[in-house]
Amino acid sequence: MTVVVLGLVSALLYGVSDFFGAVASRARPATDVAFAALVVAAIAVLPAFAVVDSAWSVSAVVLGALAGAAAGLGVLLLYAALAAGPVGFVSPVVALMSAVLPALYAFATGEAPSRGSMLALAAVVLGGVLIGLEPDAGLRPHRRTVLLTLVTGIVYSAYFVFMDATPEDSGAVPMLSDSVAAVVAVGLVLLARRRREGPVRRPTGREAALMVAAGATQGVATVLLVVALHLPGLAIVAALSALYPVTTVGLAVLVLHERVRVRHAVGLAVAVLGVAGLALTRG
Repeated sequence: MTVVVLGLVSALLYGVSDFFGAVASRARPATDVAFAALVVAAIAVLPAFAVVDSAWSVSAVVLGALAGAAAGLGVLLLYAALAAGPVGFVSPVVALMSAVLPALYAFATGEAPSRGSMLALAAVVLGGVLIGLEPDAGLRPHRRTVLLTLVTGIVYSAYFVFMDATPEDSGAVPMLSDSVAAVVAVGLVLLARRRREGPVRRPTGREAALMVAAGATQGVATVLLVVALHLPGLAIVAALSALYPVTTVGLAVLVLHERVRVRHAVGLAVAVLGVAGLALTRG
């Protein structure tokens, strides 16, 4: 039950973060938004050291750094893909890949959930994909958007695998290593772009607020995710990550006044049933 709750709340917060980041990326370069959000997220994970027992080790630092590099690149690619659109293609495909690929890795390396867990997992993934399908999902995405989306899904999957492999007693150490590596990775990309294109205008108050909000929610989500990944059930946590479009689309409806389609309601119902099934099968 604990891993389900942690994974679910983490996924919902990641959806909030993606919404803020996507809106900000429509006014500013995705690199700027990703870097600012990652800096804020790194600060947001620091309080975790005060409440989580943490043991330093080489594996915790290295695996956390690899996860962070993947996260930084993933955020950058995701914001760029969401800004290019259509979001109705990007969101569900990334959700599906980041749920299925880590689950396949977990099964290949010995994790064997029950038949009930498998059915519930499939329901969560299906629900997340249906929720992410927006009214413009019929638009044919550009080849660049397709490539960005597929690479983003692979990179996010690598994040789950690396972070799951960190020692169980490492606590907040891989979170900090993750955050620092992500900031450095995106910072190098930002520096290269600034040298090539020159300085950009300072963000407005609204843009700054969006980037801070994206980073803060991402930081809290990361803490919850790492705690969940240190519990048994990589496949379960990865499946729950497919629910992030719930909040992304929900905020789009509430804030941007987008219409709710039947498939969204069906997807939400399927996803909720899947989460309930996971909770019951996990005890």
